[in-house]
Amino acid sequence: MSLSHGNAPRPSGGARMARTAGMLALFTLLSRLLGLVRDMGMAWMVGCGPVADALVAALRLPHLLRRLLGEGSLSMTLTAWLVRHDVAQGQGDPLPALASGLFRRLVLVLGGLVLLGMLAAPQLLAFLAPALSPEALAEGSSLLRLCLPYVLLAGMAALVMAVLHCREVFWLPALSPVIFNVVVISAMLAGWLAGGTEAVPAALAAGMSAGGLAQWLAQWGYARHVFPATAMERPAAAPSGRELWGCLGRLPLGLLGAAAPQLVMLAAMGLAVGSQIAGLYYAERLLELPLGLIGACLGMASLPRLSRLAGEKDFAAFRRDMALALRWATLLSLPAAAGLWAVGPCLVDVLLHHGEFDATGVRQVTLALWAYLPCLPACAVSRCLLAGCNALGDVRLTALSSLLAVVFTLAGGAWLLHSMARDIYFCLPAAAASAALWGQTVWLWRGLRRRLRPLLPAPALLDGMACLRHVLAAGAAAAGALIVLRLCGMVCPLQDLLSVMPVLLPGLPAMAGLALSIGAGCCAWGSALVLLGDADTRMLAHKLRTKLQGDSRS
Repeated sequence: MSLSHGNAPRPSGGARMARTAGMLALFTLLSRLLGLVRDMGMAWMVGCGPVADALVAALRLPHLLRRLLGEGSLSMTLTAWLVRHDVAQGQGDPLPALASGLFRRLVLVLGGLVLLGMLAAPQLLAFLAPALSPEALAEGSSLLRLCLPYVLLAGMAALVMAVLHCREVFWLPALSPVIFNVVVISAMLAGWLAGGTEAVPAALAAGMSAGGLAQWLAQWGYARHVFPATAMERPAAAPSGRELWGCLGRLPLGLLGAAAPQLVMLAAMGLAVGSQIAGLYYAERLLELPLGLIGACLGMASLPRLSRLAGEKDFAAFRRDMALALRWATLLSLPAAAGLWAVGPCLVDVLLHHGEFDATGVRQVTLALWAYLPCLPACAVSRCLLAGCNALGDVRLTALSSLLAVVFTLAGGAWLLHSMARDIYFCLPAAAASAALWGQTVWLWRGLRRRLRPLLPAPALLDGMACLRHVLAAGAAAAGALIVLRLCGMVCPLQDLLSVMPVLLPGLPAMAGLALSIGAGCCAWGSALVLLGDADTRMLAHKLRTKLQGDSRS
């Protein structure tokens, strides 16, 4: 598929965004489920003690860079720049030569950083996780050296991902995290079969590098098919070396802005004391499932179109698509947060309470998960705002918002740890992270409105009544899930308040009870939206009905 130019007709923004976001959500769901399987195996085999702290601390930086480089943040910055360059060019196809020049420079920069990181692994790990004991620090440094090559491989894959996004090829970049998780799970199982639980940490660390290699090879092979060898020849209008280095020079600002959730959660881990590190990690991983499905998919689905509209100076359509993405972000993230609050304790118990993972670990992860939940809507909304800012080329705004969020997390978390009771220490760093991410969301929203005000008479981006309907529907989702949990006799929030209701299904297996409660929450959410007359819900239902009718006729 080639990039279109000129006045060629294109589908409406809502239909295109819905189709792309739905496809991305499907692959992201599969990836997150495999990631959950990976983390469940890690919890069962390693537990939540000192060994787990060393492993989590070692994997933390590669995991952060995996989300930056391999799962959309770097490709978001690159995609916006490549699309704007393509629109400004107006003729020919500069993408192959542009990608080839960027590839060589990116490998040079990232390769040097990986070598430095491997040489300074103990100092780097001590900075990221100062609470580690000397024994855990030595073990974690060895593990960090095993997985650091992933950084280079993920950067190479991210560049190919950005080029494929410019070609409006989304399925393979969305599938690449699935490939990564399959490779890591296979490495973990191989280590366990070969050397027992003691070999699992090293197998996981090495599996990350192997997974990055598989991601890059899969996307590079397909890109070679999209771009024939003759297309890689340098055209007359190819960008100069100065332009390419300028693009790479802007990447740190773009990455800093797009990486706010990951950097904030990394700062929260730096505040952790004792054995909080592993608990925060598992809570964050549970949060990643709805966060990836909603915020990342909407942000990535809207970015190429928003960048093209900004390049063509069609700011009326830009505002319309931006407002639509923000409405869908609140429509989906609020019930996800409410439902995860309701089923969180049972979910943690069912998924993690096995093997070396005891009841104390369940309580720690539950508290941390609840403290992280307020940031889920903030991250979903801010991802869409970041797409808009990147489309307009305003990376300084996004970078500053991310930097302030990290500073607020460190300062607010330190104050909370000093002021609050020690029995709730496990949730305080996560609570500070949630507050900081909401502050970043408000900052981005105000900055984007100021950026659009000279271009549009009334740059309204948020529909207050729609948000109110979404909040009420999210409350209905939580209520439906809580009622079913009580009917099944499972432990849930508001247990005392719901004690007036009889327990009708006391012998139901925990997994079946969780499935019923999630289904009840979804039904209550959808029913509330229908009763409230939500326009976006009607539009999505109409498109789904039309799609199903078309499939039945064929």
